[in-house]
Amino acid sequence: MITTYSGRDLDNLIIKYFFLRFNVSSTEIALDKEITFTRNNEILLIEDIKKINNNVPVQHVTYSEFFYYKKFNLNEHVLIPRPETEELVSIIIKKEKNNSLKKIIDIGTGSGCIAISLKKHLKSEVIGIDVSNEAVLIAKKNISEKDENVNFMNIGIENYNPNTQFDIIVSNPPYVADNEIDSVDKIVLDNEPALALFSKGDPLYFYKKIASFSDKYLKNKGRIYLEINDNYLSGVFDLFKNYSSEAIKDIYGKDRFVVCEKP
Repeated sequence: MITTYSGRDLDNLIIKYFFLRFNVSSTEIALDKEITFTRNNEILLIEDIKKINNNVPVQHVTYSEFFYYKKFNLNEHVLIPRPETEELVSIIIKKEKNNSLKKIIDIGTGSGCIAISLKKHLKSEVIGIDVSNEAVLIAKKNISEKDENVNFMNIGIENYNPNTQFDIIVSNPPYVADNEIDSVDKIVLDNEPALALFSKGDPLYFYKKIASFSDKYLKNKGRIYLEINDNYLSGVFDLFKNYSSEAIKDIYGKDRFVVCEKP
């Protein structure tokens, strides 16, 4: 029995678990569809419940998460994709959907969920970079179809000097300041990579690097799409003061995204 969760949280966790582990949909659960389990599945279920009760995220128990349009492979080396990041992908696709070829770079690509989703839904050439080699290995594993073919590279933004310019730069970089650690859920701190969460003592560190990179490698009229810590919206705007910029709120009403267009 799962005892760590209760009420609606428990209902949602059960639905997510059965979908991620056994491909059983929420509709099938709602209709009380009878599911036949093998003995091996029963053993796996018991072991998984023990892990969940020990505060291991269900996504790390199943090594997967559904993002935007498909199930992505995950492990402890990459962030678990959030609904807000799905919003970011939706914003980009809505703004950029046309017949012109887009050159896109995803900075700090992690599991590759942003880069692969954009490649799938836009006419594009996409590069995803990450300083973590383990993350790049997972991202490459997530390419399962021909029209998801992204060029993933193990390199940090500080050292990347491409021989091309981009139409779109997108990033959901580490943006949790060191002094905000107490505001981060313990389950996140215990299970997700600090490298992908914390911003080297400066919450604007990676945005500064992206701004410098954009000055060189973003085409005129190109756009930057950023997921941000809403506490530092004004700081991000200052970094891109020479661009035409707008903030977009997420489903929770927070200033979560910034879109900048190069003049």
